[in-house]
Amino acid sequence: MTLFEQPVISVIELSKKYYLGSENYQVTERIIRNFKQKIKGIKKDESKIIWALKNVNFEIKQGEKVGIIGKNGAGKSTLLKILSRLVYPTEGRAIIRGRIASLLEVGTGFNDNLSGRDNIYLNASLHGLQRQEIDAIFDDIVEFSEIGRFLDTPVKHYSSGMRMRLAFAVAAHLDPDILLLDEVLAVGDVSFQQKCLQRVEGLTSAGRTVIFVSHSMDAVARFCDRCIWLDQGQIVADDTTETVISQYIEKVMGVTSQWSSNSVHSTAEPDFRLISVRVINSNHETVTTVPVYEKTGIELVYDIYSNNKNIQPTLHFKTAKNQFAFAIAYTDPEYMYQPPQPGRYQAIAWIPANLLNIGLMHVTIVMVTPDPFEEYLTLERAISFNVHETEGIPHTARGLFARDFPGAVRPLLTWETTYIPQENS
Repeated sequence: MTLFEQPVISVIELSKKYYLGSENYQVTERIIRNFKQKIKGIKKDESKIIWALKNVNFEIKQGEKVGIIGKNGAGKSTLLKILSRLVYPTEGRAIIRGRIASLLEVGTGFNDNLSGRDNIYLNASLHGLQRQEIDAIFDDIVEFSEIGRFLDTPVKHYSSGMRMRLAFAVAAHLDPDILLLDEVLAVGDVSFQQKCLQRVEGLTSAGRTVIFVSHSMDAVARFCDRCIWLDQGQIVADDTTETVISQYIEKVMGVTSQWSSNSVHSTAEPDFRLISVRVINSNHETVTTVPVYEKTGIELVYDIYSNNKNIQPTLHFKTAKNQFAFAIAYTDPEYMYQPPQPGRYQAIAWIPANLLNIGLMHVTIVMVTPDPFEEYLTLERAISFNVHETEGIPHTARGLFARDFPGAVRPLLTWETTYIPQENS
């Protein structure tokens, strides 16, 4: 294997152990207590031990954009701190090939009493840059951070947004081979978030490697092409971003994208029986998470036993906060006007691309007759799916904005702008 073919990060049997209580902080006291316990033959109370990471193994190649997801306490931040050499593993090792820059907390490495100017030199020097190297990138850092007016003001007077802008600007201009980010893109104003995304995109296109920890499934889906799911310090899944997020949403958030009559006692009525419901993509594959820029289908399969009533499906859509988004009626012109003949039917309602906003959407199935209106079956939240956005796809309603939009829908509308010249007065 050549040097270029070697992974830039190799994590081998990596484990990190912490102790509950004061043992994590009182180092001298802990050493003395452990020595006394060893002399007396007293075993350490295993109930006070927590493994933040346990036997973690993976490799990351040059240029990959890897997202790390998981619930609080899963070990995400501990992993990044070990990779950043801020803490050391209890067992195993992490091999880093290349210069690494990390932005784990806002303003990490800043001295509050020093000015922004001095902190740029301090922070960059902590990453191994010489004075002349910092001089060469100083103006670019200041321009990117947008804090020029406050450059000689002590950092303790900066807002959290200003600190974040300066910290990211320094980290992103160190010319790192590997950049570690922990939720950093979740703060800051809209325009700066967009600048951050563009900067990181530029780094990865130039062959740099990025590892991004976030609780936002949409941010990971937009930003990363590979995803690692950690739970209780161990890897649950390591695959493409869409595959891992689908598994995570289904298992952790309880989202299911398909329903079957086999899962309940009975959905049979004298005139019909609902067989199955599922969320599908344009290839008619069952999916749990769908890109905002692709159409999504809700497929229903049902049996009609008689043509006495005009039985039709309708769909109710609700957000993750249980807010009613919209409802759709059955409008297939071939079948909507009269009772269907007995037999099995497959009906698909296609949701247009660029209509729904990002996030979870729950679908309630209601079987009705339109006139006279009567409900025969209601399945609350029968299926659910997640809508996400992927970075690099143009022509979505997000435009240049990096932050999330409010509301259940986010339709892509057509804008027409005309320049109107003004005559000189």
